[in-house]
Amino acid sequence: MIVEIRPTLCLLLLAAVPTLGAQGRGAGPQSAPAPQAAPAAVERLGKDLFRLGQVRVNTATREVTVPGSVNPVSTLEFLANTPRGLKAYESALTLESDGVTFNTALVLIGLERSNARMLPDKTIDGDRVELWVEIPGPPLKKFRAERLVFDRATNQELPVSHWVYSGSMFQPNGRYLSDVDGVLIGFVHSRAAVIEHPDTVGVGRYGSVVLNPNLGLLPGTAVTLTVKAIAATP
Repeated sequence: MIVEIRPTLCLLLLAAVPTLGAQGRGAGPQSAPAPQAAPAAVERLGKDLFRLGQVRVNTATREVTVPGSVNPVSTLEFLANTPRGLKAYESALTLESDGVTFNTALVLIGLERSNARMLPDKTIDGDRVELWVEIPGPPLKKFRAERLVFDRATNQELPVSHWVYSGSMFQPNGRYLSDVDGVLIGFVHSRAAVIEHPDTVGVGRYGSVVLNPNLGLLPGTAVTLTVKAIAATP
């Protein structure tokens, strides 16, 4: 069974989120943004299983999985970008999804953008998720996505934490900012990201945060990223 997501429904799913902060500033290649992606059709695979393009959704376990690959980068401001995204030069992974489809999948597991908010200390709160990375084997490797991020100032990986669904936003011209910038997951509190890290590890620290060299990841390595919704702490 295939259910087409109409533009009107997309507008309801992608209603604008309050500004969460300015993007990080880093020099990088400039090119014309990719055309606005059409939302993928939602295909039911089973009682609680759905597919949107290459994105899989399990509404029972509240998980979204997306295939992707490791980017040939060092300095990071984002964890994941869309294919041919403008921020691929400073993102750890390319995921095989556009922003509209990725966001729709997260809405299907019950995440609410109205819960996202910037706190007085510049951290972000909202619906919380865990991010996991799998690399096919043998042996199969699975680790928290925080391990991709390495802070050269402290010489440590990003501590294990939750991430926050921020939902990106629509521009006045109707384009979804996640697709304009080609950004899916970040940690510099960019309005373009659909998921953000709650803390300020990357805010105003361009050049200090890099792809973890201790993981030995080669460019082009195939990965699968899983987003798992978790209950908010009291």
